[in-house]
Amino acid sequence: MKTFVNASLLAACLAIYCLNASAQGAVNDTIPTKKYQPFSMNLQVRNLYIWRGFKVSNSPITDVNMHYTTKDGHFEAGFWGGASFTGDYKEFDYYVQYTNKNFNVSVWDVNNFSDFPNANIFDYSKTTTSHFVDVRLNYKIPMKLPLTVSWNTIFLGRDYYINKNGDAQASYSHYVELDQTLYSGDTYNVHVFVGGGFAFGQQQNFYGEHPNVVNTGFTMNRDLVLFKYHIPLSATAMFNPEKKYGALQLVANIF
Repeated sequence: MKTFVNASLLAACLAIYCLNASAQGAVNDTIPTKKYQPFSMNLQVRNLYIWRGFKVSNSPITDVNMHYTTKDGHFEAGFWGGASFTGDYKEFDYYVQYTNKNFNVSVWDVNNFSDFPNANIFDYSKTTTSHFVDVRLNYKIPMKLPLTVSWNTIFLGRDYYINKNGDAQASYSHYVELDQTLYSGDTYNVHVFVGGGFAFGQQQNFYGEHPNVVNTGFTMNRDLVLFKYHIPLSATAMFNPEKKYGALQLVANIF
């Protein structure tokens, strides 16, 4: 009798072990582990292109971001490029950035050579280059409805003025922006933003003839689902009080 009981207990333990192993295997099969991929690329389509109050392209464009990201996600470096459907707008940038929680700092070499038909990609002389190099600092204040503060300074390239001696001097133009989340839901959020351009010690700067608000408006982000395929969308209504115009941009993130 004792031998029968022991055998029964052993059989029960083996059955429980097998069921547990089978369930664990099923869980592992249905929840795949996300593998780290250091290299990636993204494609966007825009009905037009606005940036810091500029209407960079009035026709639809595509832009591609090809980049490397470290495993911890803190460091990223890559190439960004865009071109309009009409061929009037062409841009090829390089960037590096560091992100830690709510803080982000990056350096961008912005090379919009649309108006430079004979542009030399290695030319960084103030008066002839198609480049400008921009340092960007961003901090998101963690609140229920976050506020993002950004400070951006051009320190090299085609941002200059002519001094009294007739020499080209760097303007070191600045762009400062506040972006406040107004609503954040499950599928979309709404932001209001205001940005100003200026240069210390002078009126004229990269963004206008005077220190002024150059970029203000609203942005709505939402996730569009088509046949289980997610397409993040972003729509921005922009007004530029300095240049006295506005625009409505729609961006679709294809992948």
